[in-house]
Amino acid sequence: MSSPPTRTDTIDSVPAEFDVDETSSSRIYHIYKPAFRRHYDIKSPSDKPIYYVNISSFTHNKPELTLHAGTDKKAPIIAASKFLKLSADCKLALGDPEDLKSTLWEDMVRESPIHSRYRFEMTIPGVQGNGHGERRVFVWKRTHSVKVEDTRPFPLSMRSFKMVDEKTGQVVAVFSRERSVTKCGQLQVRAEHGEDFDKMVLISGLSVFEKASGGGGGGGGG
Repeated sequence: MSSPPTRTDTIDSVPAEFDVDETSSSRIYHIYKPAFRRHYDIKSPSDKPIYYVNISSFTHNKPELTLHAGTDKKAPIIAASKFLKLSADCKLALGDPEDLKSTLWEDMVRESPIHSRYRFEMTIPGVQGNGHGERRVFVWKRTHSVKVEDTRPFPLSMRSFKMVDEKTGQVVAVFSRERSVTKCGQLQVRAEHGEDFDKMVLISGLSVFEKASGGGGGGGGG
């Protein structure tokens, strides 16, 4: 059953100047897709390789995207995204999908094909430090006004997105598309909810970008 509309259900419903919690820490990831290659490279602002994302759309019953903690697909898998057949939805994994006991799965559902709006839930650490996690809903949606700091994204790009915390209305992540043959853009995480949160932002954000690029695993950064 669909959830009732909220103030996050329209594109850029919150003015950009009120979107960001200025007290939050921020991490910026540079996203590349080499020409004619089926993977993404994720680098730090200093151009240091951090993660490798393998793209696969032809292997039966395997995730379309796998996030590796290293520079190639031999590095450990720390997150994955499986695109559901005959649907625009995804299954997001925290961990290696082959590890059935410890991997956590979350559903990411496309709520609006027109606005490329995708919703998922996850557990974040308790804000009071009491050791209990809290379930939060996050929504990726297309944006034309919110961007990564110090970037010059595509004007009116259909592949720039922001991720909103539905409970607070704050923008907690932004992906800004850039005009480049090999560089897809930059992804900025604007909230501090631990390592699993960053992994989920990366794998969900790249899933949304991949689908917006035409993809059941075969999109690109061109």
